[in-house]
Amino acid sequence: MGDTEEVRFRIQGGEGEVRGILHLPLGDSRAGIVVAHGRSNDLKNPLIRRITEAASQAGLWALRFNFRYTDAKQQASRDLSAEEVDLRAAVAFVRQKAPAASLFALGKSMGARVCARASRDPDLAGIIALGYPLHPMFRPQVRNPPEWPMIVKPALFVQGDQDPFCDLARLREELPRLQQPHELVVIPNAGHSFEPKGGKRDTLPEVWDAVFRWLSARIG
Repeated sequence: MGDTEEVRFRIQGGEGEVRGILHLPLGDSRAGIVVAHGRSNDLKNPLIRRITEAASQAGLWALRFNFRYTDAKQQASRDLSAEEVDLRAAVAFVRQKAPAASLFALGKSMGARVCARASRDPDLAGIIALGYPLHPMFRPQVRNPPEWPMIVKPALFVQGDQDPFCDLARLREELPRLQQPHELVVIPNAGHSFEPKGGKRDTLPEVWDAVFRWLSARIG
């Protein structure tokens, strides 16, 4: 396991501070990843923690952080604009640590929506969405995901095939609307947080394998 540091950094152009845990890369690194949690989670969420640890072990700078509303015990902003500010501050923090690295943002559920908003950040080379909430629970008829037009970088979508927030047929309808290269990896017998369905198993290796293969193709 690589070394970790608890870090705090200011948001850009305003008041406020974001708290995170920086996982230092094992060996030389040419890439970094910023990991954003879901609406009802925080940086201690097991999936968030394990993804960040795996990234560090694979030689990436890796930062998991709390959105400010989490530490303030409040609610996320309605349009997620405040959370985009937090994520972009996290990206800027990692950029200071790794000036020449290719940087990527990864988000779980609501965090994936924030990554979509933040994809316009010039420091980001791409985004990774784990369990993208394409529509309200069990309501695939709700269309036009609001962040879709904001995705302006290559994107990877990793989805459980039994996610009530993302009907796969609907997702496959939406993906061709994206102007940038994109890829979908489906984790079988898995739910919104990749919890196994129909038997015990650890799905994290499957999720991380999809993420690492996609990253490796972009960082060489």
